[in-house]
Amino acid sequence: MRRRRPKHRRRGGIQLSAAVALCLAVSLLMFARAGGEELAQQALDHLAGNTGFIARAVSLELGFFPETTEVFAPRTAAAARDEQASDPIAESAYIPLEEENDAPVLHAADKAATVTINNETSYEVDVASCLAANASIRDNGDGPQVLIVHTHGSESYTPDAAFPYTPTETERTTDTKYNVVRVGDELQKVLEANGVQAVHIRDIFDSPAYSGSYDRSLAAIEEALAEYPSIQIVIDVHRDSILTDDGRAYKTSCTIDGEEMAQLMFVVGTDDGGLTHPDWRDNLNYVASLQYKLNRTYPGLMRPVNLRTQRFNQHARLGSMLVEVGSSGNTMPEALAAIRLFGKTLAEDLTGA
Repeated sequence: MRRRRPKHRRRGGIQLSAAVALCLAVSLLMFARAGGEELAQQALDHLAGNTGFIARAVSLELGFFPETTEVFAPRTAAAARDEQASDPIAESAYIPLEEENDAPVLHAADKAATVTINNETSYEVDVASCLAANASIRDNGDGPQVLIVHTHGSESYTPDAAFPYTPTETERTTDTKYNVVRVGDELQKVLEANGVQAVHIRDIFDSPAYSGSYDRSLAAIEEALAEYPSIQIVIDVHRDSILTDDGRAYKTSCTIDGEEMAQLMFVVGTDDGGLTHPDWRDNLNYVASLQYKLNRTYPGLMRPVNLRTQRFNQHARLGSMLVEVGSSGNTMPEALAAIRLFGKTLAEDLTGA
C-alpha cells in the first residue's frame, strides 16, 4: 500500500492531548481503586479500539502529532489467543483510517522489494536474520508436493459481471464457483502446469458453523499428510476483510504488466498464544525467503508478512503457510490473476527452475 509521510506538528501542539490523556489515566486509576475495576476495564477496552485515541497516545511518545497516519489496531487479547474466535469478519488486524475516497483502494507498497514483517507477537524478529537463514524447500519428485486447503472456504469476493452471485452472508457463499475454493482450483492448476503435483481439499469447514473451523481443517490436513507423506508445503488459502469505520470494504490492489489484481499476504502463526508450535521460526524464515522472491519478480503483489499469536494449524507441517488472496472488496478475476503469479513463483522455487 502507498504510505504518505506524516505531517509533523511542533511539540507544543500535543500539550492538550497530553493533558487529556493524563487526566483520563488518573481518573481510571482512582475509579478502579474505588471498586469499579470491571467498568474501568471496559473503558480501557473501548479506548484500545479507538484509532483517534491511539494516534494521540502515540504523539505523547513521539513528540509530534501525525495528521495523516495509518494505525495497526490489534484485536482484543482474548481473540488474539483463541483460534476458535467467533468473529468471522476480519482476517487481518489491519484497520485503515477513513480517507476521503469514494472507491477506497489500498495500493501497493512503494518499496515492494523490501520484506516487511508486521509483528503482533511478543517475540523479537529480524528480517535480515530471516533472509540470512536462506530457507528453502525443494520438490522431492515423488508424489504430491503441495496441499491446498481452506479453513474458511466460504469466503468470497465482490460480485461482478464475470462472477455474478448472491452471497448467502456478507461476502460469503458455500458455492465453490464463487468462493476461495475456486482460487484454490486455480492455484492447483498453475502448480501442476509448472511441474508440481498438488492435492486440493475442497471441503467447506466454516459452514454452517464458523466456530471450530480450524479443528475441522486440521483433521483433514493430518489425514492428507498421512495419505501423501511426500507433501512439502501446506497452503491455507483465505480472503481478507478490511473495512473502513463506516463498514465499507477496501480492496487490496496492484497493477502488474498493465493488469489490476489483488494483493496477497502471508500470515505466519507462532506459539505466542500458548499452543505448541516449535517450528514457527523455520516457517517464518521460509515465508520471508519466498516473499523476497515474489517481491523481486512481481513488485507490489505482496503485502507485508503478518506474524500472529495464533497457530493457524501451521504446526502440522514445516512449510505451512496461510495466504490471504485479496480482500472482500476485490473481485474474483482480480484474485485469480494474483494467485496465478503466486503459483508460478512457488513452482519455480520448489523445482529450482
